[in-house]
Amino acid sequence: MNIVVPPQELVWLKQFFSGRNCVTWQEIESGEAKAKYLDQIIPWVKCLSKDEIYCPLVLPFYGKDGPLAWYAMASDELQFSQLIDEITAFIGPSFSNFGGEWSDMSRDDISEMALHERFGNCVMKFIARFPGDCEEIERTLSLYQKLLARRPETPDRTHQPFGKIRGDFDRALLARNAIHAQELLEELCSSGRVNAEQKKCIEIRLLAGLGRQEELASNYSLIASLMDLSLPPQTIADITEALYDTYIRPIESNSNTSIIKASFKKNIALPFGTLFRERKGILLPKVLRSFLLFEAVQDEPNITRCEALLSAYPIDAEGRYLAQTWLSTFTPTKQEKSSQTRLNDVRQAIFDEDYMVAIDLCYKEPLQPWVYSALIRCAFELRNPVVTRRVLHTFAEAEINTPIQLTDKDKVRLEILENSSLASETPYVDSDWITWAKWVSSGTYHISPLVVLEKATLRWSINEYINNTKLCDELAQIIGNSSGTYEEVFRRSFPNIVEFFVERPTRPLRAFASIYAILIKVIAWSGSASADELEIATQLTQTLLAIGPSQDIYCECLEDLGEIIKANNSIIHLDWALNTSEILAIYPTQNAELRLRLFMYVVDMARTGYHRLSNTQRNVLSLLAKDYNCHNLLDFIPALETEDFIDEHDNEYNGTIGIYTMMDGAGTRAKHLLEYLLPNARIELNGDSVATDQLTSLARNADMFVFAWKSSKHQAFYCIKEARRGRNIITPSGKGTASIVKSVLESISSS
Repeated sequence: MNIVVPPQELVWLKQFFSGRNCVTWQEIESGEAKAKYLDQIIPWVKCLSKDEIYCPLVLPFYGKDGPLAWYAMASDELQFSQLIDEITAFIGPSFSNFGGEWSDMSRDDISEMALHERFGNCVMKFIARFPGDCEEIERTLSLYQKLLARRPETPDRTHQPFGKIRGDFDRALLARNAIHAQELLEELCSSGRVNAEQKKCIEIRLLAGLGRQEELASNYSLIASLMDLSLPPQTIADITEALYDTYIRPIESNSNTSIIKASFKKNIALPFGTLFRERKGILLPKVLRSFLLFEAVQDEPNITRCEALLSAYPIDAEGRYLAQTWLSTFTPTKQEKSSQTRLNDVRQAIFDEDYMVAIDLCYKEPLQPWVYSALIRCAFELRNPVVTRRVLHTFAEAEINTPIQLTDKDKVRLEILENSSLASETPYVDSDWITWAKWVSSGTYHISPLVVLEKATLRWSINEYINNTKLCDELAQIIGNSSGTYEEVFRRSFPNIVEFFVERPTRPLRAFASIYAILIKVIAWSGSASADELEIATQLTQTLLAIGPSQDIYCECLEDLGEIIKANNSIIHLDWALNTSEILAIYPTQNAELRLRLFMYVVDMARTGYHRLSNTQRNVLSLLAKDYNCHNLLDFIPALETEDFIDEHDNEYNGTIGIYTMMDGAGTRAKHLLEYLLPNARIELNGDSVATDQLTSLARNADMFVFAWKSSKHQAFYCIKEARRGRNIITPSGKGTASIVKSVLESISSS
């Protein structure tokens, strides 16, 4: 019988139709099951032929004499709520014991565990009230299934697609647009697809993505409400890095490790210890160091786990020497371990998703039943052809002597490995960026590449690419040469690529030049861009210019920026265009003519909407005209007869204005312009990358303080926040002169 089911759905289907279920998946596929059983199963299974489960499912569970129970499940809570109402209406208490509630799935039953792993709590179970009611339930469920098949999909006209909103949310975080990110978070939650725990995970992502680590680390109730759950890798990374940055980063260079351990134990291990149960393969340096310190403060550190953490630590990654130093100070003497202790070490390695470590530990043990089970689990998770062949060879040799007793779940996993070991459709696609990108370009996949990417990037090390320009160039070429559906996948993965290659490194890297350039090109290809995408384009441009790109890449960058400006030629984007022009003016040019041409696109934008220009924009244009050697530029932009330079009241402002920015050029221009606009005010600049006495003093004493936070990726904000003691901190919408000056004038006018 030809049944087309996506591979990711086959796993749980095979588990459900096994064990105590007297109808197996093999009998369903081959058509050997009883015809009346197939009539009840096949129509529901056909609902799985699409990439997403678009309607509820109801599957029977058979004993020797017929159906014992039925399981109804849905892919999300909104669909599940609808399913409860419909099962109540079609079946209800008339024929079954169903009372309108979800059911707890038994962890000891392989069929029920399969449903729990796939659908979570969105599963209900019901049985017939009397044996004679089974036929009535089957008849009613057949009717229900036919109605579902004919039911048209109801378009939700009140919301954008969930994936689109989530992508916009990620872009807002990259652009440091706190207001828009908060709006998108609320829109995600109102979609009906986010439960209470998921909402908290998104709130954590919001705080971490906006660089508010101290605020996150101080929110005990938020973190504590999730600690007992199995968290997504991104949430584990966000919380762990926030705690590390807040409590350990300021003292990590202290040679007295007992001080570091004491701080970690007091502020992190004791209140948040359960956070460190499983690492899920995350390779971020601060996460690895945090897990290492967690073991260090235990009464009996797990030396095997410590060694696994150091082994997983990328060789050239930031902080590795520090981790080695710490490990050398608290490594206990190795002792002979019992079989139970070794089993616990393997389990911990699997929890941490250090599957290669777990495999190595298994092969050091006599081949006991639990060792075979662990080998199957690790090979199944890795999907590495070399590992799979080694494990299958181990099983083949063992079967010659003594048949191995496996659980039903292990049998399903082993069967999948045997069938896919030589020619899997998705072999090891999450091993690195190049493999993933080639897999996307091949088009041979049945699972979303974005789902694979979201889980994989935290397990990839940035250090593999830092000194390998060829790898970066190859990735950029694959993305640049994509088209059609594959091009759309790369566009949707844009936030993941930016986060990995731009946000994760502590500084711009020359090896990534081609990737920075292709990311700017992706925005140019998109035509009309959002305000967040435009801000990201500016960040990418500054990052690219900071590394001193080749002339070809520089010219290509400016041509793409020109396309972006022309496609978004609106006065509403003028501040962004002015900020971008300022960045180009600050850095050395490798093609003055091309840079001037791009600036003239900005001038045309201003000329078209001259009647809507603010005084700040007009004066920033005047300053930029001098940078681009166009001194008489404003002569070609008509002035408004009623134009006033600045309100008389505002002109009299005589307070101290402190400006914090990491862009010296933008800060200097803003200072000069504000001194001209506010002759009685005192303007002071600061660009310290750490919390210095000068920065603290300025923040404490300034009457008005501007924090151009989009140019800052460190902890300076918390020193400023503490020094201000509740007084207002002005945060411009951008990081250029226009944004800084505009925010100051607006603040004065509103006070």
